Amino acid sequence: DISTLISKFKDVGLTEKDMVTLSGAHTIGKARCATFSSRLMGVQPDSTIQTEYLTSLQQLCTQGFVINNNTLAALDLETPVAFDNQYYANLRSGEGLLKTDQLLYSNGSETTRELVEFYIQNQPAFFENFKTSMIKMGNIKPLTGTSGEIRRNCKFINSYSSA
Repeated sequence: DISTLISKFKDVGLTEKDMVTLSGAHTIGKARCATFSSRLMGVQPDSTIQTEYLTSLQQLCTQGFVINNNTLAALDLETPVAFDNQYYANLRSGEGLLKTDQLLYSNGSETTRELVEFYIQNQPAFFENFKTSMIKMGNIKPLTGTSGEIRRNCKFINSYSSA
């Protein structure tokens, strides 16, 4: 729920504003059906999903009556490869792909809902706040020196040969 999300961000020194702002990163990228399929199925699908969007996701993620967990869906249906504020408009229209995203608007606090509305109307403010929140997040317990590494491929730990 939204209070759990807020608490998890607060535990690492981030505010509700940081949480809503950083969630805007979901304007780019894709998610596997496995990460959101629980919202689509069952006796009562998630009521916060807009009906036509729900139907299209059900068609995308199922083969017969079986969920295809590896199928990918765009996090932002409207502008999937543009870093913009469309993600927030998607939340207002019930087209947030991940439950945690849709919670910011549909079951959010007054603050999260107001921020979503603000970012819909003010893309430059979203961009500015995103930079600030990313820097703040990047300073949470950073690994330095030999404690960390910059990965050549973000999916894998760099392998070093013992030559």
